[in-house]
Amino acid sequence: MSPEPAAELIDLVGAERDRAVPVLLDSFEGIYRWHAKRTLREAGEVRAAVVEGEVVAVSMLERFVPEVGYVYYLAVAARRRRLGLGRRLLDDALARFERAGVEVVYAAAEEENTASLELFRSRGFRPVERKELGYKEGGLGAWGLRSRMRVVGGEVLMGKRIAPHPEKATAPA
Repeated sequence: MSPEPAAELIDLVGAERDRAVPVLLDSFEGIYRWHAKRTLREAGEVRAAVVEGEVVAVSMLERFVPEVGYVYYLAVAARRRRLGLGRRLLDDALARFERAGVEVVYAAAEEENTASLELFRSRGFRPVERKELGYKEGGLGAWGLRSRMRVVGGEVLMGKRIAPHPEKATAPA
């Protein structure tokens, strides 16, 4: 991995979100491109890595319920990949979710997108099994939220608990 460029992480709000479109065009094709551009307008929070005034990476984040966060998209311009920008945006997202009191964070990536899956794994995410206990029961199951996440066939849903489960946190030692 090359040295990380000097990048500033900023919020993109309103019309500023259009600055991220070139990254999405560079990162996605077909239905994913269409959906990423739509989500760019609708996501609760959009963060960007800016190098020399140019948006070169973007994350789109959402909270579905107070205790659940979702990383809709994490995209890095092709010429800026493998420099740590995706990792930096993911770490930023996890820190923001944690400060907001989120307990569980989810993300999804295509099965063949090994770079994204490895990035999520490196930060403690793991695949979520369909029959797993729900996040409220101490597992990472997300059966009630999958449709809001828009997870489609061929994608791996991953999850990470960033705060202790309330029942486990208060259980006697």
